[in-house]
Amino acid sequence: MKKITLSVALLFLSFSVFSASSVYTTQDDTALRLDNSPNSKVLKVLVKDTKLQRLTMHYSGWSKVKVNDLSGWILSDKLTKIAANKPTKSSLNSNNKYAEQIKNLETSLAKLQLENRSLSSTITDMKAFSAELEQQNTELSTHNNEISNRNNDLQSKVDSIDTDNLMNTLFILIFGLIIGFIISAIIARSVQNKRNSFNTISRNY
Repeated sequence: MKKITLSVALLFLSFSVFSASSVYTTQDDTALRLDNSPNSKVLKVLVKDTKLQRLTMHYSGWSKVKVNDLSGWILSDKLTKIAANKPTKSSLNSNNKYAEQIKNLETSLAKLQLENRSLSSTITDMKAFSAELEQQNTELSTHNNEISNRNNDLQSKVDSIDTDNLMNTLFILIFGLIIGFIISAIIARSVQNKRNSFNTISRNY
């Protein structure tokens, strides 16, 4: 009997030594009870990832823990030695990978921002050049309108001169025809008179 009692005591002590460590709650609304019984008084309700000091891990499935100055019992399956937010080696590698990706993205973003500033400067220059071209186009259009108006005036003058020349030409032509008719009539009259005069002389002989 003494051997059995000693074995149980040693087993209990081994559990106590093994269990003395920091643990964390695995879920919200975890009850910290006065005794290792589901019907025991609830001393405090803990949230997930609450850090506790495990004093004893009992074979019944309960663990005696301490939080601040308060001690009590919690079911062992609601405790873990690894905090949910504690970075593991794989998570650190993943974080490093993400950090590298973020760094690459930041570098790409800086390049894009530089290109954007360059494009903005180019666009500004193009707008200024476009405004200058538009001004020149307006000036050329105004000059073209002036030339067109002058051309219309000259064309009107040419048309007027052509009309005057045509009238003068017609007048000269008509006047020439009249003069020619008169001269022809005079010449014909003179020839007729000579004939008449010749016929009169011939009869006298």
